[in-house]
Amino acid sequence: MLLGISSVSSPSLISVIIPTYNYGRLIGQTLESVSAQTYQNWECVVVDDGSTDDTSEVVNRYAAMDARIKYIKQDNRQQAAARNNAIRNSNGEYFQFLDADDLIEPKKFERQIEYLESHSNVDIVYTDVRFFSDENIDERYYLLGGENKPWMPGVSGRGKEVLMSLVRKDTIPINTPLVRRRVIDKVGLFDEKLSPVEDWDYWVRCAAEGMRFQYKDFEETHALVRYHASSASRSGLRMLKSILLMRKKIMGMAIEPDVLRLNKELAAEEEGFLGVEEVLNGSLLRGTSQLSKAAILDRRVRHKAKWLVCAFVAPFVSRHQFQKIYSASLSQFVADALPPLMSGRR
Repeated sequence: MLLGISSVSSPSLISVIIPTYNYGRLIGQTLESVSAQTYQNWECVVVDDGSTDDTSEVVNRYAAMDARIKYIKQDNRQQAAARNNAIRNSNGEYFQFLDADDLIEPKKFERQIEYLESHSNVDIVYTDVRFFSDENIDERYYLLGGENKPWMPGVSGRGKEVLMSLVRKDTIPINTPLVRRRVIDKVGLFDEKLSPVEDWDYWVRCAAEGMRFQYKDFEETHALVRYHASSASRSGLRMLKSILLMRKKIMGMAIEPDVLRLNKELAAEEEGFLGVEEVLNGSLLRGTSQLSKAAILDRRVRHKAKWLVCAFVAPFVSRHQFQKIYSASLSQFVADALPPLMSGRR
C-alpha cells in the first residue's frame, strides 16, 4: 500500500443555512438539533438579519464551542436575503435549509446524503414534516389547528407532474429537503422580493428547470416545524401579496400551457382572498377594489359570483357579518347577505 494515498474518499460536506431574526430564545435548540446529527461532516452558517435581542450572544456561544458554526451579522433585509448571504459564505456539496425556530431529527443528514450519493440522477431528496408547539415541544403533529392526518402528497420525479403539484400548493416545507450544490449553481439564489414565500418560489423554479425531486420518508429524518404566534406564515396580508407576486412571475415562465392555466386560475382566486383579508383588516376601499378585480379575473361562475357579492356587501355589513357571509356556501351566502343589506345595519 502506498503511504499518503487514501483509498477512502472524505465524506461530503453539508452546509446548513440558517437565517435568524430575534430568535435568541429558540436558536439554541435549533443548533443543538444540528449538533445531534448522526452524520457529522457539516458546517452551519447562521446569518443574523439585524436582530435586536440576544441572538448574537447565543450563536457566538455555540460557535465558541463548535468551530463548524459560523455567525454572520447583516442589516435587516428579511430572510431570503439572509439565506442568500449564508449560501455565498458556504462551502458544502449539499445544502440543508433550516429556520431558526425549527428542528430536524437526528438521522436526517445521514439518510438523505446516503440516498443522494447512491442516486446520482436525483437533485433534491425531501422527507415529511411534523409540527410541534411552544407549549409542548415533545409532541408531534401532522397539522396544528386542523385535522391531524398526513397532508404532504410526496410527489417524486421531474417535469409537468411535479410542476403542477408545486404550482397548485406549497407542499415542500423549507426544512424537509437536502439539495445538491449543482441545483443552486443552475437555479440561482432565492428571490429577495418574495419573502415569506421565497422557498415556494424556489421549488417551482427548480421544477421548471427540470430538477428531479424524490420524496423519501425515512425513519428519524423528519423536519420539525414550530408553530407559534410570531411565525411569518401567520401574516395573511403579507403572505397573499407575496403569493400573487410569485404567481405573476410564474406567468412569465416558459412552461407547459396547462401549468400556466392552473397558475392563472389560482391567481384569480388569491386576488379574492386578498380582498377578503383587506376588508377584515379594515381597508374597505382596497378590499372592495380587490374583490371586484377578482370577479373580473376569475372565470369560474360560482367564484365570480361570490367575489361580486362580497364586493357589494362589504360597505354595508360589520366585519363579523362579512366573514360569516364569505365563509358560507353560495346559496347560504346570498341568504346571509340580504338581511344586513335590507336593514342597512353595519
